[in-house]
Amino acid sequence: MRGWLVGIVILVGAANADPAPNKLEVEVGKTVERDVGVLRGYFCDDPSLITADLVTHNDVNVWVVTGVKVGSTQCRVGDHTRPALVFDVVVKAAR
Repeated sequence: MRGWLVGIVILVGAANADPAPNKLEVEVGKTVERDVGVLRGYFCDDPSLITADLVTHNDVNVWVVTGVKVGSTQCRVGDHTRPALVFDVVVKAAR
């Protein structure tokens, strides 16, 4: 019984933990898109590295990111009213 209870506590803790960041790589001057479902809004630690926008395609929100200068930042897509996606954004030099 004790092992079963410990398993439930571990599962509940994992469900409440922040999700692991998704890695997003983009070159300076290039654009990438990520499906973010119904999420709205975004915030980046260093917004000078990218330009970004949220657009809707076929009832799905898409986060559109363009690299501006080399560096890395962490961005959270979503508002404070629902779970969000976290992205580690790495901007690389153009090839």
